[in-house]
Amino acid sequence: MKSSINDVLYQKTGLTVSQLAQDLMSRVKGERIPSISEYEDKFQVSRGTIQNSLNYLKEQRAVVLVSRGHLGTCVEDIDYQKLQACSLNRGLLGSMPLAYSHTYQGLATALYRTLSLFSVNMVYARGAEYRLQLVAGGVCQFAVCSMHAARQAIDDQFPVDIAVDLGPGSYLSRHVLLLRDPHAKGIENGMRVAYDRSSPDQRQLTELLTRQVKGVHFVDLRAHQTVSAIRSGMIDAGVWNMDEIVESGYQGLHIVELSKDISADAFSSAALVVKKGEDASLLLLQRNVLPDKVREIQNAVRAGTLAADY
Repeated sequence: MKSSINDVLYQKTGLTVSQLAQDLMSRVKGERIPSISEYEDKFQVSRGTIQNSLNYLKEQRAVVLVSRGHLGTCVEDIDYQKLQACSLNRGLLGSMPLAYSHTYQGLATALYRTLSLFSVNMVYARGAEYRLQLVAGGVCQFAVCSMHAARQAIDDQFPVDIAVDLGPGSYLSRHVLLLRDPHAKGIENGMRVAYDRSSPDQRQLTELLTRQVKGVHFVDLRAHQTVSAIRSGMIDAGVWNMDEIVESGYQGLHIVELSKDISADAFSSAALVVKKGEDASLLLLQRNVLPDKVREIQNAVRAGTLAADY
């Protein structure tokens, strides 16, 4: 009698079955897979455990493998959802910002569409640092943040790798500076300025804009509260996302564009980030989440020719 998936996953070989399933999820038909010896080294288990685990996946019809002599063993057929069922990570879980803008709605729609071969769900959460922590802690397989935030995390020795750079405009159109005084041209001495410690982008842009200004008072504030804080008189200035300002229909705001040397592409480009060393997740995203396709879907959602679906 065939073993059930749950029986195998909790036996001695269960972890290896799960690891192999996750590795094979990043493969495509016709591709050569690593040899038994290579898998032995990768997963630090015996040859027999690797062979038994591969046999189990073939028995479940999750993958069909064919030997091609000196060319090695290749994938003849593959069922990604069955592979996920054979993995301890039954679903592909990602994290991205709250979908409050058409750009984020388009991005969420694009992720679901480009990853349609898999069972995927998204966690929507504010704060790039929190989303990166979800990945580093193994809660999510990937997270969406700006390229700037991803690079900053890596520079700070955070255990993540960048899987995909989706390009300028894929994260947001641009940041702008909001000012309470309609006659101000920028941040001036003594102003109270919004400062979001959970947002590497808002924090860095704010520091760049205030580095030569004296007597600035930083006000700890989540970035999405900037407009209401300006209007209530709590702060005098703050950096925020132009997409949200336009789409929310805010009126009467004094908006100042940031100079090109400050508002770099890295702040507007979306990055997909995985836990450091999770090569299978990295390769899966690189092979399925293609930047040109993502931007095509995003632009269609922005233009209203494609309904957001996420």
